[in-house]
Amino acid sequence: MQVAGRVVSLYVYPVKACRAVAVEDAALGPLGLEHDRRFAFIGEDGCALTQREHPLLATVQAVLGKDALRLDFGSLAQVNIPLKSFVTSIPVDVWGKRIAGRAAPASLVAPATDYLGTRLQLIALDAAEERSFADSRPVLVTTTGMLARLDIPDIGMERFRPNVVLEGVRDWTALEGKDVLLERDKPCGRCEVTTIDQMSGERRGPEPLRTLTKRFDGNFGVYCRVARGGRLRRGEILRAS
Repeated sequence: MQVAGRVVSLYVYPVKACRAVAVEDAALGPLGLEHDRRFAFIGEDGCALTQREHPLLATVQAVLGKDALRLDFGSLAQVNIPLKSFVTSIPVDVWGKRIAGRAAPASLVAPATDYLGTRLQLIALDAAEERSFADSRPVLVTTTGMLARLDIPDIGMERFRPNVVLEGVRDWTALEGKDVLLERDKPCGRCEVTTIDQMSGERRGPEPLRTLTKRFDGNFGVYCRVARGGRLRRGEILRAS
């Protein structure tokens, strides 16, 4: 029996661990939604920075334009980094996986160093790379039903940093739209990032992590593989099987 789910929200995160950008539609390919996790900050150890160690990343707004990446650090600074400035080849460590990237000059990202209080570099994904800077699989899907079952006041979907939010479907093996086909891979195990307010960058624990651990085996959302790419749109109906 097939059921249907409606796409109520689509999000991309141009810079890994930074603020979400809501979009009306996006191309979906092997690396996930276009512009998603195509940039990352790295520390001196070469590892991608995350909100686990640097929760203020949640407050950094990133907008990817045709020729430049714009970073907004609130009232402190706004910078535009030309895409052509990402030239120095450097690998990025994402949970033990080495992903090819290209660094921008340190002088262009000095405001980020000042804002986060740590030495860092900003890296763009190498054009030949076969995966993005995402932690695991290319697309993270959540549902409004998951959030309703969690039932914790003042905890919104933004805490879980999904790519696709569906309404009207609970379980699935595959999700098929007009152009795209997503296949279920594995549940998304959650960490302390869910306890960070995504507007202020403040840690607000222990919820929702405590309830997720007690009632949902620590999971929220489903990682999916892209079996067929194409255009994905907010409001689109996906058939679940």
